[in-house]
Amino acid sequence: MISFHVSAQQKNLPRFKNVLAFAVCCFLNFVLSCAFSILAPFFPIEAAQKGVSSTLIGSIVSASPFCVVILSPFFGYYGSSIGVRFMLLISTLVLGVSFSLFGLVSKIGEGGGTFIAICIILRLFQGTGTAMFFTSSYALSTALYPKNIGLVMGLVEVAAGMGFAIGPAFGSGLYELGGFLLPFVVIGACPLLLFVPLYIFLPDSDIPVQRLSSRAVCTLLRSFPMLCIALCNVLALAALGFFTSTFSPFLVNKLHVPVARTGLVFLAGPVVYMLAALVAGPLSDKFGTRPFIICGLLVCGSGYFLVGPADFIASPRLWLTIVSFALIGFGAALTLVPAYADMLNIAKSLDTGYNLESLTTVVSGIISSALSCGDLSGPFVGGVLTDYLDFQTSAVIFGEILLAQGLLVLLLTLVERRVGKHTETSP
Repeated sequence: MISFHVSAQQKNLPRFKNVLAFAVCCFLNFVLSCAFSILAPFFPIEAAQKGVSSTLIGSIVSASPFCVVILSPFFGYYGSSIGVRFMLLISTLVLGVSFSLFGLVSKIGEGGGTFIAICIILRLFQGTGTAMFFTSSYALSTALYPKNIGLVMGLVEVAAGMGFAIGPAFGSGLYELGGFLLPFVVIGACPLLLFVPLYIFLPDSDIPVQRLSSRAVCTLLRSFPMLCIALCNVLALAALGFFTSTFSPFLVNKLHVPVARTGLVFLAGPVVYMLAALVAGPLSDKFGTRPFIICGLLVCGSGYFLVGPADFIASPRLWLTIVSFALIGFGAALTLVPAYADMLNIAKSLDTGYNLESLTTVVSGIISSALSCGDLSGPFVGGVLTDYLDFQTSAVIFGEILLAQGLLVLLLTLVERRVGKHTETSP
């Protein structure tokens, strides 16, 4: 009657298999993050040469995370019927094949229409595989290490952060070495080569599974605390993506940073994010999830007020911008890492008629959809705001949203404690 179960024999005897299975999942998170970020240096150039407009290039890039937003709840709902192990294995095949085939789109002749259609189809397949992988890997991590979810999620976020940081440079190097095809063949080969290790090391379910009823799923989706923490995930990831289309022009035009050095400034946020994720995971397991989420949102919002900075605080200074960007990465890690454990505890506190293990795939689908929504909305909101306002004003508006969300979560936590419905992880 559970979505994924690790037997007592698998928990106690071959622990190295559990470690290896989790390590492979972390590496796949790294690969997926690389795959998302390697597009930036050279794909827009290749697409523009085939007559594709900037709007359509953005649509191609956005097709994958959009697909994840839509399909993650579906795989979360049906994951217990499909089987987490089966879903994770199939995702490696779908991702490997679709990434590898994407490297061939440069062979399509001029004209644009066929190129656009094939790119979008392959990106949709990549999104399908990503939704399957994220939903099943979160459920797997919970099953393998149910008492250390914060630490597990911290390691997952470190792997993803490394992928986003390394991806553009890695993709550019492979592009220079072997053209458009090589980066995607290398990225696509990784999931395919990991199929066999995953097949060997992934634990089997030894209890029949049962899909959650529609009533139980509706109970989760109607829960205000669940939706509130899901929104925290959206905003925290959007806070990092906000800078994708807005930061470079501000650095070059306002702070007079040479274009060649803007990449060094961009490292501040991801590097601090990775370091903070390592710390936030185990500490949230020990002291509870909610204080970290609240502090993370407040720190992230404060960083947005300073990154410009706001006109009423100070005049633009490079050192202040770098420190503020690092604060935003720190706050995003404090928010994102404990959020999954918090959502699981909210699910546990609701009267669904199912135990916690039965709810993991559905909660995994919700958080996967929320994270991809943040991936989509951050660059879009940043671009729209800076089209009509300057960077400093846009950052202040986004900072106000983050601060408001932090205060909302604080109020929610106080009300829960007042009525005796305490959902956060106990120390």
